Amino acid sequence: MTASSASGNETNGHDQTGSWLSAAVSRRQFFVGAGGAAVLAGLSACGGSSPSTSTSPSATGSPKRGGNFRLGVTGGGAKDIFDGQNIITKPDQARLVSAFETLLTFDDEYQLTNDGLAEEVTADSPTQYTIKLREGIEFQNGKTMTADDVIYSLQRIGTEGNGLTGFAATASMDIKGLKKLDQYTVRLPLKTADSTIPQTLASYTFGIVPVDYEAYPSPQIGTGAYKLKSFTPGQESVSERNPNYWRSGEPYFDTVTITNFADSTAQVNALLGGQIDAMTDLPASQVQVVESRQLKSLISKTGGWVPLCMAIDMPPFDDNRVRQAMRLIVDREAMIQQIASGYGFLANDLYAPFDDGYNEDLPQRTQDIDQAKSLLKDAGMEGLTVDLNTTNGAAGMVSLATVFASQAKEAGVTVNVKNVPNYYGDDYLKLAFSVDFWGTRGYLNQVQQGSLASSPYNETHWPPKSGEGSNFESLYAQALAATDDSKRIELQHEMQKLEYEYGGYIIPFFGSLIDGYSPEVQGFSPSKGTLNLATFGHGYRTIWFG
Repeated sequence: MTASSASGNETNGHDQTGSWLSAAVSRRQFFVGAGGAAVLAGLSACGGSSPSTSTSPSATGSPKRGGNFRLGVTGGGAKDIFDGQNIITKPDQARLVSAFETLLTFDDEYQLTNDGLAEEVTADSPTQYTIKLREGIEFQNGKTMTADDVIYSLQRIGTEGNGLTGFAATASMDIKGLKKLDQYTVRLPLKTADSTIPQTLASYTFGIVPVDYEAYPSPQIGTGAYKLKSFTPGQESVSERNPNYWRSGEPYFDTVTITNFADSTAQVNALLGGQIDAMTDLPASQVQVVESRQLKSLISKTGGWVPLCMAIDMPPFDDNRVRQAMRLIVDREAMIQQIASGYGFLANDLYAPFDDGYNEDLPQRTQDIDQAKSLLKDAGMEGLTVDLNTTNGAAGMVSLATVFASQAKEAGVTVNVKNVPNYYGDDYLKLAFSVDFWGTRGYLNQVQQGSLASSPYNETHWPPKSGEGSNFESLYAQALAATDDSKRIELQHEMQKLEYEYGGYIIPFFGSLIDGYSPEVQGFSPSKGTLNLATFGHGYRTIWFG
């Protein structure tokens, strides 16, 4: 395949929300690079009014140059970093996309495009890709980007000792076998067939950096629209327009200032007071407040999800009747209202809703307390009591647990919610029943990260070693190697049917990203990815002051 040409943005989404910081760093380092940011940003604990229909209005008038764009972001701290291929906190995401760009991109519909640094990425065979670069693109120091920089970039990510966000996604790549064919062409061989390579190359932590690049405090030199001027971790960064930028006419701002905030209350107050021009993760409960002050909200329907995770090999969830009963306890529509204040859409215990292979033919699960009780009785689990572990690591994680516990009472199930401070420590991935969070990504990319025996973040211990579902990994390998889309989709449907019937995830709904901004800022539009503010204004190059 060749990635088709279309207009798009630099980055794809991952799943980092709220203020998870150091406790979740090891658990989330890859995820953020491969799939999304604020999973259910803006969720309220419970209740709330119906959602406003406000999204971003269409930009009016011609783009204007000049000004200092001021963005407020929460979730950071003293561990903030500046690295074109690595993140720890959400402010890291906001800063990375200002200075660095990827070979391929995702557009606002979460469709892959080649609007990035590569002119094209072509699959020569199931185990080899050719990357053809755009010619004449310069780094912020005036150096021309070449094949050498791409090879260095991919090898830097693919070196385990570097500890970079995207390392796990390079598992199929033969990093040592990368070959420069000419000044602007690279051959990328694979160790195993992998049809997700284009999506990986569009992941925002796969930024292209110059040969010998190192993280801050070394000079931060990328191809992005803004060049770093100053950076104080945990506080603020200031970046200036890149005079060598390759996209004609862009960017528009003179400078971009990104400021850390301790919490959303301080963020909202700063937006209301005019101290910032935009903020990430506007709480749903504050949307009407912000709009009543003639400010704007940007509401993006995303594929971010907060699941209840049942370990299929640990009691009582080693009995599929118990797993299915728990799924039937859930009142999904009520959860959307109570947890997300209406800002969400129905899920069916499957992930990756924007993937072309998402299986919409499976019956939508609805609450069925009588059937849940019957299944529990058959399993000898009447009057079941179970601990449900959660944390404040992402918006919605605690409230999902408490709402589920309340609903479970109808089926005679007692759920003890345990809010664990050091959740992402030694016991993570060893829990029978837990809550976690993820962001938008393609189905096979998500499987790689959470649904294989070798996955780094497999909360449900799927797939089983024997019995129903044990052929899941074989189907996955076939899907990765499939060169025909219809065959791949057929295989994905088989995989999803197994997860639907025997898996360990309860996924009640997908979330929405909610951000706030001044009406003086033009160019924002909703996005299905899970990085904020339509991927932070596509690297701050597609937004301007009106």
